[in-house]
Amino acid sequence: MRIRTPLGILAAASFAFVINAHAEDMKKLAISTIVEVPALLETKEGVLKGLAEEGFVEGQNLEVDYQNANGNMPTQQQIAKKFIGDNPDVIVPITTPTSQAVIAGTDTIPIVFTTVTDPIKAKLISQYEKPGGNVTGVSDAAPIQQQVALMQELVPDLKTIGYIYNPGLDNALATLEVLKRETEGLGITIVESAAPTTNEVSIATKKLIGEVDAVYVPNDTTVVAALESIIKVGEDVDLPIFAGETGAVARGVIASVGLDYVEVGRITGHMAARVLRGENPGDIDAVIAYQVLTDFKVAVNKKAAAAMGVTIPDAVLARATEIIE
Repeated sequence: MRIRTPLGILAAASFAFVINAHAEDMKKLAISTIVEVPALLETKEGVLKGLAEEGFVEGQNLEVDYQNANGNMPTQQQIAKKFIGDNPDVIVPITTPTSQAVIAGTDTIPIVFTTVTDPIKAKLISQYEKPGGNVTGVSDAAPIQQQVALMQELVPDLKTIGYIYNPGLDNALATLEVLKRETEGLGITIVESAAPTTNEVSIATKKLIGEVDAVYVPNDTTVVAALESIIKVGEDVDLPIFAGETGAVARGVIASVGLDYVEVGRITGHMAARVLRGENPGDIDAVIAYQVLTDFKVAVNKKAAAAMGVTIPDAVLARATEIIE
C-alpha cells in the first residue's frame, strides 16, 4: 500500500486549492443572437475583444456560452430560458428580439444588450441615463441623415425611397420613423413594403419596381437575411439598393454609411466588464453608438453600382473607407 508523506499531502492540497481558486475566478458570459449575419458576427467579435481589453479573456478567466437561434423566435425563447436557468454572471443579447426574449425572463441576472436600434421603443429600458434595474446596453441606431445624403449623391434625382421591413420588429419601425423625419424637408417620399418573413422579402422588393427611385434596406434581421434576393431585383431592373449597415455592401448593395460593428461590440464588451467587476447594470448609462463613435465607415461597391445603373462620383470614392471593385 502506498503511504502519502506529509509533503505529498501538502502538494496535493495546494494543487486542489489552485484549481478551486481558478474556478472561483472564472466568470460566465452568455451571448446570443437571433440570426448570424456579418454585422452581428462582427458585434460578437467586438464584445469578446472589449472584454479581453478589460482583462476578461475567453478560456482563461471567462467562460463563454454562445447560442444562435437561426432566425427562429421560439428557438430564441428556449435559449433565453436556458441562459436564465444557467444563471451566468452577465448575458449579452444581440438584436432587439433576442434582448426582448432575455429581458422578459429575468429581472435579476445582469444584462447588457447590443445592436438594438431603439431600446426605449422596444421597452428594454425606460431611459438612457442610469436606466435602472438589471439592464443597460448599446443602441446601433443608424446615422440616417448621413445615409440619406449619400443616397442623394449617388441618385441625384432621388424623389422616392422604398423601405422593405418586417412590421413586427420594433427596430424596423423606429428606423422608419427616423427615415421619414430626415426626408420630410427634402422632397423625398418613403414607400413602405412589408415583409413579415424572410420568404416574403423578394415579393416585397418586386412590389417596389417602378414605384421608387432607390431602395433602403434597414438593419432588420428578417430582411437582411434575404438581402441577396433584393440585390437580384435591383440588378435585373436597374433599381439602386442601399443599406443601413456597411457589411451589406460586400454582399452587393451599392453603398452605405454606417457603424463599425466590431467597435459597437467593443463598447458593449467594456460595459459588460464593468458588470463583471460588480457594477449594477442599471447604474451604467446606456449609449447610442453613433454618438460615441465619431468616425463612420463609408463603403461602396463599384461592381454593384454598375450592375444597377449608378455611377459613383469621385468625391464619394475619395472619402470611402472601403471600396469593393
